[in-house]
Amino acid sequence: MARSAGWIAGIAAMLAATTALGEPLVVALLTDRTGPAAASGTRIANGARDYLTMLDRRDGGVAGRPLTILECEVGADEAKAAACHGQAVAAGAVVVLATERATTRALAAVAGRARVPMLSLADGFAVATRGDVMPWLFNPSDATLGGITVAVRAIADLTGREADLTGLSIGLVHDAETADPASLDVMRDLAARLGFTPRFYALSGEAGGLRDLGPQRPDYLVLLGRGPKADTAVEDALAAGMPPDRLVALHWPDDTVLHRLGTGARGFREVSRHAFGDHFPAFDEIDVHVIDRGLSRTPKDGSGEPLYNRGVYGAVLLAEAIRGHGRTQGGLTGDGIRRGFETLSIDGIRWKELGLAGFARAVSFDCRDHGGRPALSLQTWDGAKWAPSVAPIAQERALVDARLDTLVIAFRAAHPDWPARTEPCADRS
Repeated sequence: MARSAGWIAGIAAMLAATTALGEPLVVALLTDRTGPAAASGTRIANGARDYLTMLDRRDGGVAGRPLTILECEVGADEAKAAACHGQAVAAGAVVVLATERATTRALAAVAGRARVPMLSLADGFAVATRGDVMPWLFNPSDATLGGITVAVRAIADLTGREADLTGLSIGLVHDAETADPASLDVMRDLAARLGFTPRFYALSGEAGGLRDLGPQRPDYLVLLGRGPKADTAVEDALAAGMPPDRLVALHWPDDTVLHRLGTGARGFREVSRHAFGDHFPAFDEIDVHVIDRGLSRTPKDGSGEPLYNRGVYGAVLLAEAIRGHGRTQGGLTGDGIRRGFETLSIDGIRWKELGLAGFARAVSFDCRDHGGRPALSLQTWDGAKWAPSVAPIAQERALVDARLDTLVIAFRAAHPDWPARTEPCADRS
């Protein structure tokens, strides 16, 4: 209780401090710097907070309003997340950012009741990309289903084969406890159409479980994992004799394991919505206005890491949705910013204006699509750093949409009391 009281007192102090600059816009970050998701949560939180702080220091905020950034540590604990969310809403937050899958699931219904949009940077909760089911939840980081289609397409490109992968075996490494079954179904769909043999490797416990691949190891491995298991899976796959250029990952691993492996991981590839590295003018602005002024928790050389950049990516979308409120009738309220998300569109010109040319591909949301389906980049480890991405690869929308429709049907059957969407769709005109 004392900790919550201190957080609320901090809110009051920050609101008072910004009153002289104009009524502040309250943005809440539910972060995971501790707990089982700390390795990823800390980096994502640093990226999101640094970018928003940069906008506040350099531009005086967003849409003419200073930002009050409320960060509440939840440590992937659902009860803490619910408490933090309630405190944020009470403090007037107009948007909430979450970084972890379990937290996103736990707060999905709460966000709707509070009528405050929530932006999730978690992966593996595909239903949260469907605005017809969850109008107050946006999940742009979940490219799992589409990412698998991109990974397999990348393998086809690497082998020089387009629509026929007969004779190849492709393994999918996934977490036994948390992987969405739809991911496995997408792999089976692709195998049936392209002719390759799918193999599935479920990771459980702390061990990677891939060192016993033996002579039956697949031709390629797609690594669908997160956290320490994903790092271990890379090392175990290499120890089992998989060449690094036969490994394609989604979401993980981060830089730490790859720097440790060095040239032993040369050729390893990772599918991402955004570029890695800090060679963008906006990152220079973060250095000048935030990191160099001691306003960041990012360690030296920590910016530009894949997960830090995921935080930046999410913060860009959040800020652009706030700016987009002018296209809607909702204003700078929770409902107005929800509409701002549903009319969000960032093309290459806008990325350049933001000092992020080449950082990410064009992305847009609408009333039904709360995840966006941008073409994805394939980052390659050159033995010391990530090499610039090559041509983007489009997600297979038809296949993903079909799987999402099946997921939605199952979700509604499992949650018969889930409220139907009543919010009108935003007008882009």
